[in-house]
Amino acid sequence: MKVENIEQLQGKPIVFYDGTCGFCQASIQLALKYNKKQDLYFAALQSGLAEQLVPQVQLPDPLPDSILFFENGTLYTESEAALRIARHLTFPWSVLYYFRFIPLSFRNFVYRFVARHRYLIAGRTEACMLPSPEEQARFIAY
Repeated sequence: MKVENIEQLQGKPIVFYDGTCGFCQASIQLALKYNKKQDLYFAALQSGLAEQLVPQVQLPDPLPDSILFFENGTLYTESEAALRIARHLTFPWSVLYYFRFIPLSFRNFVYRFVARHRYLIAGRTEACMLPSPEEQARFIAY
């Protein structure tokens, strides 16, 4: 999706991901496959769109190198971001959303452990993945 104006993105749920992380890219591929409503949009953290779109009071400093989820004017990070993204996916992935009942501190502990080791799990790439022509409309270019 080519965006001329930030206002075009109002109300769209956007997943910001680390474009050089193999684990993150695999997660985006999973989200593309199981987001049957096609209501999720994607942008690499390296694109700088998060800094343009998200109110500065919500942005963590420094910007994390894993995943952020921006929905209805609110920025979600760590496990909360992952679980809110899962809510947009079809079964069985949508069931993960109910892990929100686990205390946030424990969820984020597990999330940070995986995030710290994600390059060991899935490697690192030099560039962002290239979406298929069908998927390109869901990736934001600003």
